[in-house]
Amino acid sequence: MSTTGELERRAGIGPSPQERTAFWIQFHHLEGAECLKAGVAELHRLIAEREATPTAVSKVATTRPKREKLPPLTEEDEQVIQAYAAKQGRWWKSILNRVWMGGPPYDDGGTLRRLRNSHGPSWLHAYRLPKPRPDENAGSDRQPDAPGT
Repeated sequence: MSTTGELERRAGIGPSPQERTAFWIQFHHLEGAECLKAGVAELHRLIAEREATPTAVSKVATTRPKREKLPPLTEEDEQVIQAYAAKQGRWWKSILNRVWMGGPPYDDGGTLRRLRNSHGPSWLHAYRLPKPRPDENAGSDRQPDAPGT
């Protein structure tokens, strides 16, 4: 069994005498126990209304996807990123992130700037360059043929 003060608190009635009076004054026309019963019934109604709302909100929050899908990169996007990585070297992501935050060398082009706006720094951190295809490396790994004797 709850106290009247606890019911008032759960119903959202403030603790000050003015706030409590403002709530109970609506029942002043009733006599004794009837005034108390009507007030408690209203407090229970307010509590039920108040406690029903967070449950509905939490159900909506759990059905919303945790992470929105980002649009896939185009072939041009991939080429621009690969060219930037080749130009900047091993620390290309750190350099690009610094550039995206307004630092030098200010060499990100329109495509990289668009990716910053659409995908963001978190995406850059998780991004991995595609592995080179075997046919691209095949020519570079071979030694030139030695002239025959």
